[in-house]
Amino acid sequence: MFNPYMIILGLFALAGLGVAGWGGMLIAKGRKTRQWPATEGIIEHTVPSDNGVPTLYVSYSVKGHAYRQALALPDGIPPVGEFAASHFEKFPVGARVQVHYDPAHPERITLEPGLGRDDWLILAAGIGAMLFGILALLFGKYD
Repeated sequence: MFNPYMIILGLFALAGLGVAGWGGMLIAKGRKTRQWPATEGIIEHTVPSDNGVPTLYVSYSVKGHAYRQALALPDGIPPVGEFAASHFEKFPVGARVQVHYDPAHPERITLEPGLGRDDWLILAAGIGAMLFGILALLFGKYD
């Protein structure tokens, strides 16, 4: 007979699997961006938003085609007002920057290629939660 704790632990293990998969995708994406070519760009302007997280607009050129893109926060940066704003202070309006772009889709860009600082933590937390759920299901006593 099933115990409600078994259902909860099973859901916990599945959630851990989902988080681990998400962390793995972030790591794969971060590694891929390190291989993207770079071109010079310029920070055109910053637009504040209602939640305090500014949006950067970057202009750059790839193979003679001009682009102007809004730049979102990199993965792993929480959209908390002051923290996000301090991240964007590194890129003031008018600054010349290295724009790394996806060669297959030059409109996809990043200013900081590579892994986000919490990507490994997300993967590890997901694996930990999944293992906890599985081990608790296997070795727990639910009588």
